[in-house]
Amino acid sequence: MRLFMENGWEATSIDEISRRSGVAKRFIYARYPDKAALFVGAIERVRANLLNEMHEVEPLPDNVEEGFVAFGRKLLDLALRPDSLALHRLFISEAVRFPQLAQLFAERNRGSGVNEVVTLLARYVERGLLRLDDPRLCAEQLVMSIVGVPQRMALLVGRDPPEEEERRLRAAVRLFLDGCRARG
Repeated sequence: MRLFMENGWEATSIDEISRRSGVAKRFIYARYPDKAALFVGAIERVRANLLNEMHEVEPLPDNVEEGFVAFGRKLLDLALRPDSLALHRLFISEAVRFPQLAQLFAERNRGSGVNEVVTLLARYVERGLLRLDDPRLCAEQLVMSIVGVPQRMALLVGRDPPEEEERRLRAAVRLFLDGCRARG
């Protein structure tokens, strides 16, 4: 992944990956049929590591708003890391030129990441604090409302100051909860 991020898709060859990693090309091709599959595999590995870190979130507080704010901080920390942003930029730029990469990634990863958020939401539904008609859609909306603007800003001009990130995070959580909180 580091080579793809440093050099881009076009300038990274299987030969260079083989040389730098000390792994014979035949072993690479035994696992990945082509460079596109290797690229998607590398992205999946980075994402899997990030998702594993999401599982390290402390036990959720009883207060649903504070629970989502804590979750949101962890999500922002992962999404706004320099490596995460570089990977995002690379994937978006290459997806336009190589739509098969985006298609392969989408087919193999549809829903990954969202399942973890659905599980988080379910904990609060079980406690009677939320009501969700479509948990997957709600999970997608929660993630986008927390990450969308801060990630876009970080990709374009750099991260907002911490107090602005916190303000946006709390506003996103309140807005989400206003639509999902269990009523009377």
